[in-house]
Amino acid sequence: MGDAWEDAKLRHPVGSRVDGVVRVRRPFGVFIELDGAPEVIAFLDIASYNPDPPVDELPEVGEGVSGEVAFHDDRKRQIRVRVGAPFWNDDAGRTDTGGSSGAD
Repeated sequence: MGDAWEDAKLRHPVGSRVDGVVRVRRPFGVFIELDGAPEVIAFLDIASYNPDPPVDELPEVGEGVSGEVAFHDDRKRQIRVRVGAPFWNDDAGRTDTGGSSGAD
């Protein structure tokens, strides 16, 4: 049998959609058991949790989560997951959305 980590990376490439269940919840993020890869830890940190519509809290233990694989952390052997658009793409709250730099 192959290495579970390498197999999980092949099953869940960066950019792919994943589903899982929250198994551990911490103030900084949640650890998820992914469908099809229960032997590998997936992690969703608070900065990568930007669901639409917005919510104030991270998901609870036992809750289902759907997201996108953001990257593979080989050192920690974790699949990092993002929910919703990256926060740096969020135009909410911005007042200048035009092409001007504002330096007139």
